[in-house]
Amino acid sequence: MQIALTKQTVVDGHVRVTRSTTEHDEVISTLLNRERVEVEHAAKAQRVEMMPEIREENGVLEGNGVLIVPVVEEEIEVVRKLVLKEEIHIRKVQDSVPFQEAVTRREQQVNVERDDDR
Repeated sequence: MQIALTKQTVVDGHVRVTRSTTEHDEVISTLLNRERVEVEHAAKAQRVEMMPEIREENGVLEGNGVLIVPVVEEEIEVVRKLVLKEEIHIRKVQDSVPFQEAVTRREQQVNVERDDDR
């Protein structure tokens, strides 16, 4: 004797999930801290022998100081002196030298004839 077994899915109900969200406005209050920087260009016309370092005055990290960043440029000094290096002496010299060359010379002739039948 043999037995046959089969399975079958039987739906006997459904499940539905619904989710809803509501919104409402609410006022919140807090104190925010912010930082900003002020940049000031301080003109200097001071000669220095070497590149100055970036420096701090009055503790910039603590909030009441200044960070100073030097900006330099090179200036070229030109000293101009006149020095006589040499002189160029130029003279006119005339010479007579014999010259001979073979050239082609063109020459045209004209022949005019009249035919008088009178």
